[in-house]
Amino acid sequence: MQSEYKDKQELLSSEKMENTTLKLTLEKTNQSYTEVDATLRVLRSRLEEAGSALIEYEDQIKLLTTTLEETEQQAKELSQSLIHEEANKRKLHNTIQELKGNIRVFCRVRPQLTNKNETKVTEMKFYGEDNDKIELSDQVESTLGKVAKRTYQFQFDRVFTPEADQLECFEEISQLIQSALDGYNVCIFAYGQTGSGKTYTMQGPDNPTETTVGMIPRAVQQIYDIAQELKSVGWEYSMEGQFMEIYNETIHDLLGDASAYGKIKHDIHHDKHGNTTITDMNTVVLDSPSKVKNMLRRATMNRATGATNINERSSRSHSVFMLRLSGYNSNTGQRTEGILNLIDLAGSERLSSSGSVGDRLREAQAINKSLSCLGDVIHALVNNKEGGHIPYRNSKLTYLLRNSLGGNCKTLMFVNVSPLLEHFGETLCSLRFATKVSKVRLFILYVRFNNMMMIIGEFMPSRNSQKDY
Repeated sequence: MQSEYKDKQELLSSEKMENTTLKLTLEKTNQSYTEVDATLRVLRSRLEEAGSALIEYEDQIKLLTTTLEETEQQAKELSQSLIHEEANKRKLHNTIQELKGNIRVFCRVRPQLTNKNETKVTEMKFYGEDNDKIELSDQVESTLGKVAKRTYQFQFDRVFTPEADQLECFEEISQLIQSALDGYNVCIFAYGQTGSGKTYTMQGPDNPTETTVGMIPRAVQQIYDIAQELKSVGWEYSMEGQFMEIYNETIHDLLGDASAYGKIKHDIHHDKHGNTTITDMNTVVLDSPSKVKNMLRRATMNRATGATNINERSSRSHSVFMLRLSGYNSNTGQRTEGILNLIDLAGSERLSSSGSVGDRLREAQAINKSLSCLGDVIHALVNNKEGGHIPYRNSKLTYLLRNSLGGNCKTLMFVNVSPLLEHFGETLCSLRFATKVSKVRLFILYVRFNNMMMIIGEFMPSRNSQKDY
């Protein structure tokens, strides 16, 4: 009995200890539950906040998506508008060039060269509101011994005084560079007697500075700059250059192997699309301005030169730099093909004043013949009737320039003259030839004016104001 009681006491004691342990466990569990419940409430609260934020984010995304779509549509419209305006700009630019004249003549008088002691100069007067007139004066003795002053007046599109630098001259021709990019054939050439500054104008001196760089490197640099700007409206351009000379009515490649000079026959071909090609000519891809400098250096070394009484290092050939410009607009699919011809003509002095004999005499005769043919072509253009014959084939020079001297091509002559009194006769001949060129008119002014009105009308809100034209 007593033993049984003892067992029950021990069992009760064990249950009490177990009960105490369970109470402690329950308290801990309750405490943990309370903590978990608090954490759960916090998480629920955060989830609710995240849900609200998510809804706000979704609304913002929808708003941003709508804004993006509207912005993309506006950008597309602006891009189309930019393309349209760029096309109108090209059209208006060409009309302006046609109004100025598709064949223009500039006169440039070189300065005196102090290192050659050039003291006796021709009396010249420069005037005109548009800097377009020049007057030469000369003392003439009559048969009776009386001395009288005779004046000769000339007017061109622009006259540059001896103080004009290369940049000032280039600014006047830069718009024609744009025409070449727009797909027109452009020809810019320097005419005048030996020593009048033709090569200096076109190529610059041997070691040019930023001020003295010639028209050729300036033109190529401008083309690079414009091509970069036009990328924003989808245009991509490629450029290829050729450099040749016409010497004694024979074409030579100035970029070829010097040892092959005169051994390769180069023929001129014109296709029905107005493209000109010369067979077996080296072509340089001009993808950087530095390549132009190297090309000019090589061409200068290869160019045929000889000596005359007028100039110790006279260029005795016509040099022609031909730059082909191919453009493609990825936005519109439009393509353009233009050619920029920059030509340094040989000295135009008369045989009587050149003092040439032997080979130099034959060179001078070939030069004067080709320049005379150029004058004949220009005269034919002045008096041309529809379907009339233009004698392009009479010389290599005029045949080469065929696609740059007619139609909607753009041509500019730089007539370079010397200020020296001893060159007065040659200067007079050069200015008279340039006057003949300046009379060429390829478009009737009335047609140009009406074309101008049509293009301007595209920019106007109403065309009622044009009914009088």
